Amino acid sequence: MKTVKLLKSPFEYKAPTLNNDHEVVHFFDSVPFYEPTKLKNLPTLAKKLNVNQIMVKDESSRFGINSFKGAGGLYAMACCIAEKAGLDVDNITYDELMKPEVKKVAEKITFYTATDGNHGRGIAWSASKLGTHAVIKMPYGSQEVRAENIRKIQNTSVEITDKNYDDTVKEVRELCANDPNGIMIQDTAWQGYEKIPGWIVKGYSLIVDELLHQMKETPTHIFLQVGVGSLAAGIIKGLEERMTPEEMPIITIVEPENVACYYLSAEEDDGTRHSIHGKTRTMMAGLNCQTPSIDAWPVIKDSAKFYGTISEDVDAQGMDRLSHPLGNDPKVISGESGAASFAYVYEILSNNELSNLRKKLGIDKDSRIIVLSTEGDTDPNNYRKITSVESKFK
Repeated sequence: MKTVKLLKSPFEYKAPTLNNDHEVVHFFDSVPFYEPTKLKNLPTLAKKLNVNQIMVKDESSRFGINSFKGAGGLYAMACCIAEKAGLDVDNITYDELMKPEVKKVAEKITFYTATDGNHGRGIAWSASKLGTHAVIKMPYGSQEVRAENIRKIQNTSVEITDKNYDDTVKEVRELCANDPNGIMIQDTAWQGYEKIPGWIVKGYSLIVDELLHQMKETPTHIFLQVGVGSLAAGIIKGLEERMTPEEMPIITIVEPENVACYYLSAEEDDGTRHSIHGKTRTMMAGLNCQTPSIDAWPVIKDSAKFYGTISEDVDAQGMDRLSHPLGNDPKVISGESGAASFAYVYEILSNNELSNLRKKLGIDKDSRIIVLSTEGDTDPNNYRKITSVESKFK
């Protein structure tokens, strides 16, 4: 049965004072294989759902690895190598990283990470571009196809463990600690481990720079799916660096209903992070994360207006709608995690029984809505099952 939940944030909005730095844009402008991803407008669907605009930032083409993860991974890894090589981290360029003396530094490093799939693929790809190495561990329930996609990148070492996500992170920490040339490159932060996740979050602000250049008008609403929350935090920081508090869109956080650590943390309303315990499963593999990142949580807590959850069938419906667009709207190939925010929006706007949620969100005929499709068909077999004519979700 399709279900969605909506919780108004119990926390006070706090607009941070941030420096208007563009170090990330400066770095990526130096990367010869960098191209912005497309912002796809769905005017036929918007008209049907009685809103001004629905736009999808399609991250499936990001660096050819079928998800957004390359932006954070490449930037953070570049910063790590630059720091080891004694370069100015705030002003690095790709050409500097390709100098022989810097490549010698990179060759000695092995980057360790835990992943549900896309982050590990981004790290393996980044390692291949920067002349270094990666070791990847995946939690219980991860799909073998996602592991194989990582292995294909310069023969990267990948193992699916029998542990949940949080315990897999612990295992990787121990492995890395025993390697004198090892660097942990995780997209979740904890006490004492914040710098590298901070670089990953910062790398994601590239997406904001692109979409604001691609839009004619600023959005009124943005829906952001979260796992540990690094992407959402990066998007929020990027928006706040470029927009006044009055210009900021209404931010809604979206999670799978059975792995919703941000929703739980907001529901508990004590200002602290709360974890989902035990082994968790969802087809939204990239969102199967049980604890908010220590760095992402305060950013999201201070800025998000709403928290929402979706069931698996709502997510599948969203994937299918993007795969079979209305009229002349462009097709978006969006995987299970990628479609989550769109699926949430689509269910609320298309289901008359949820009109009260539409009102709570302040969505009307003038609303300009942006969602991020964070991945393509990273599990091709499941994608085909869900978007086929015979799909059980139809």
